Amino acid sequence: MFKAIVHDTKSWRNSIDAIAALIDEGTFQIDESGIKLRAMDPSQIALVDFILPGKGFEKFEVQKPVSIGIDLIELSKITKRSKPEDKIELSFEGSRLKMVFRGETTRNFSLSVIEASSTPPREPKIDFTAEIKIIPNIIKEALKDAELVSNHVALSADKGLTLNSDGDTGSVSISLKEDKILSMSITSPARAVFSLDHLNNILKEAEAPSVVSLGLKTDAPLRVEYAIGDAKVVYYLAPRIESA
Repeated sequence: MFKAIVHDTKSWRNSIDAIAALIDEGTFQIDESGIKLRAMDPSQIALVDFILPGKGFEKFEVQKPVSIGIDLIELSKITKRSKPEDKIELSFEGSRLKMVFRGETTRNFSLSVIEASSTPPREPKIDFTAEIKIIPNIIKEALKDAELVSNHVALSADKGLTLNSDGDTGSVSISLKEDKILSMSITSPARAVFSLDHLNNILKEAEAPSVVSLGLKTDAPLRVEYAIGDAKVVYYLAPRIESA
């Protein structure tokens, strides 16, 4: 029904980790175009949209479209056992996802599938007023500074991008230099506050040479997008409502 050979083991492992960082369970929609997954996190404040085209595999065969419900935490545990030099073979027949790691040894794993969701959540439609592209490490380091004083951070886009965090013990403000921002388009100033835990999980697998794209609008969900090898992952994170 479905067979594939992963040619970039590191990117596959990072892709699974990028999903599992937020989502416990999800449904892979597999057809001749590739593998897709869109799901909400358990808290219902973050959405992940993952796409890996068939061309991202060494071999990709689908007899007919199939939906596979997966425990992503368990899948991540297995995938973490792969080595960079391993070739990973994936197949789905019956009620199990089978994985073969071929390297110094040949290891066979299988994972029981769970009930698949037939209707993935809708992607939010937001007219962002600020679009920013940035090097992953720059934004990740800024979040580490913000985390020193609070568990949430305000992202502000006006003439540049600023991160502000206020807590019981103090505050921090980080202004990103223009030369560290790859591109920026701002039609009107934007500001919203977000959970640092969720932001750190969202950006966990973002690495150079990939670029992080941010979509920001005042008090609207944040969009974060970046590539992992041939895959693309897009997140939407609901803002934290500030008390008046």
